[in-house]
Amino acid sequence: MRALDLVLEIQTRAQVRMTEVDTVFRAKRDDTLVATIERQYGIDVHARGDMTLGTLLQERGFDSLTQFLEAYRGRLSGHAKKRRVFLSFHMEDRQQVQGFRLMASNPKLDIDIYDYSLQEPVDSERSSYVRSVIREKIHRASVVICLIGNGTAWRDWVDWELRAAHELGKGICGVRLKDSRGRVPPLLREIAAPISPSMEVEEVIRVIECAAARRS
Repeated sequence: MRALDLVLEIQTRAQVRMTEVDTVFRAKRDDTLVATIERQYGIDVHARGDMTLGTLLQERGFDSLTQFLEAYRGRLSGHAKKRRVFLSFHMEDRQQVQGFRLMASNPKLDIDIYDYSLQEPVDSERSSYVRSVIREKIHRASVVICLIGNGTAWRDWVDWELRAAHELGKGICGVRLKDSRGRVPPLLREIAAPISPSMEVEEVIRVIECAAARRS
């Protein structure tokens, strides 16, 4: 019994020591500067270089650097946290957009949807008011999803919404609607935004989380 007790005591001490080391390690990593992370992993997280990793993870909704990097590289197949998303789309695609909204009831998708269905031209008399309303909705979101149909790339409102999101530093991604062969909107190409080739749930989650990690 004494030998067994000794072994158990040694194992307990080892576990306590590993926990202490892990705690110190995580504390150091939380204090690591963003500039160091970017150099070490060859990435650009679009944040101040003197920001700490802990602050970055908290602001972007990730639990660890490993999880963040998986999302940044488009490999995270589950949400790190609930995401508020703004949908940018062309009104002619509203039926398929409604299908996307219904897809949000899938238990794997953990998102709240904000959008503003537009039928007025960008230069209409009410455009200033409409812009202010849209900008506020985009401000409240963490990720803007452009739903890409055949004519999306040529829509002034879509272009304005995406550029407003870019100015606000939001995550931006694209999702192709079913049977869409249309061009990708210019801003998505300019910032190399992640784009899902379909509305398959796991692919949609990957691009949302990738956008949340990268921001713009």
